Amino acid sequence: MLHIAICDDEERDLKKLEKLILEYADNNDIMCKVFAFSDGVDLLTEKKKFDLVFLDIEMPGMNGIETAQKIREQDMSVPIVYITSYSKYWRSAYKVHAFDFISKPYDIKDIQEVFRDFFNMVKESESRVIPINTDKGVVYQNVEEICYLLIEQRKTILVGTLYSEYTATEFLSDLKEKIDSDQFFLTHRSCLVNLKYVNNLSKNDGVIMKDGTWLPLAQRKQMDFMYAMSRFMRKNQS
Repeated sequence: MLHIAICDDEERDLKKLEKLILEYADNNDIMCKVFAFSDGVDLLTEKKKFDLVFLDIEMPGMNGIETAQKIREQDMSVPIVYITSYSKYWRSAYKVHAFDFISKPYDIKDIQEVFRDFFNMVKESESRVIPINTDKGVVYQNVEEICYLLIEQRKTILVGTLYSEYTATEFLSDLKEKIDSDQFFLTHRSCLVNLKYVNNLSKNDGVIMKDGTWLPLAQRKQMDFMYAMSRFMRKNQS
């Protein structure tokens, strides 16, 4: 699920932007949640990690450029789309790594172009994002944030991520092929784990993840699992 922040001190513009984003998401079967903020301070106090930020430049108090500078102190990669009617701010915006601009008054075509560029960037990004089918639509999931995949039923997979859990309507083998990474290990025919988030082995044929979740580990896979963990740790210490 995409987490999108929008920040504008004009309530009418804030509601319009939220409506356009949700309209685009609904028309394209994209799961997203929009978080609306009326000033930069409120946005900066939100602890949630966002996938995309729409930020008005002209705001009283802390303006959009100053807000973006604070965001960049914590997150250099989140795409920031600036909203402005004044071209004089564009040079300043690029200094804090502008992803895109939209000008007021904007419409659905502007939103479509932003998301087209966003998904093109995602495809080229080192932190890969894969589409995962759910009964509520397609989730565009950052592979690095997947902790585990666990079969609940034959074609129902519990996807455990850093931030939430949700159910995928795909085969585990298909998801494993999409992920295509030696950072993931098939601990059991029903379970694929991200070695990055493994804490230790449990005494009852299982793996304990860093969040405390217990996952199955087949006895015949224990030696291979320990070897994979050792190789992963050496690789990430070098």
